[in-house]
Amino acid sequence: RYQYYLQVKKDVLDGRLLSSLEQGIRLAGLAVQADFGDYNQFESHDFLREYVLFPMEWTQDEAVLEELTQKVAQEHRTHSGITAAEAELMYINEVERLDGFGQEIFPVKDNHGNDIHLGIFFMGIFIKNRIGRTTVIYRWNDIGNIAHNKSSIVLELINKEENVLFHTDDLENAKYISRLFAARHKFYKQNKICTE
Repeated sequence: RYQYYLQVKKDVLDGRLLSSLEQGIRLAGLAVQADFGDYNQFESHDFLREYVLFPMEWTQDEAVLEELTQKVAQEHRTHSGITAAEAELMYINEVERLDGFGQEIFPVKDNHGNDIHLGIFFMGIFIKNRIGRTTVIYRWNDIGNIAHNKSSIVLELINKEENVLFHTDDLENAKYISRLFAARHKFYKQNKICTE
């Protein structure tokens, strides 16, 4: 649990998992509780200014950072009495609600040379196009095989005669993505009853 907490906290602080301002303050308050303990054991919360609470892009303006830090101190106060283990678990549960949690996204090109994002999540593979266009989802049930050919990734779909192709920058990228997708696909097929 502790190692997982550290990993998801790093993902939030590095900006890989995006949160709203309210979610960020809640997460920071839980992190302070988990890492430092109860609010009332500190005479001052000045130490929070030295502690990384938010993703870097949030902390550009000093006045905004000070205001957010004060809100984190108030949030920290509400968690008094919660053990470090409970705060870590609450942090993990909060992160699981963030948009994009459990997804891994890769920049690729479609057959027409357009930049798109190819992603994977527990239900299958998805494609995000430019802003405003709907996300296309290929569920694990619809996918027959996943392979790579040089720097291209090939999705062979069940019940469709054509394959879906995506192009990456290099062979190593295509190999990594196709192996990751194939491993998740195999896991799904082996555990189909549990996932349904």
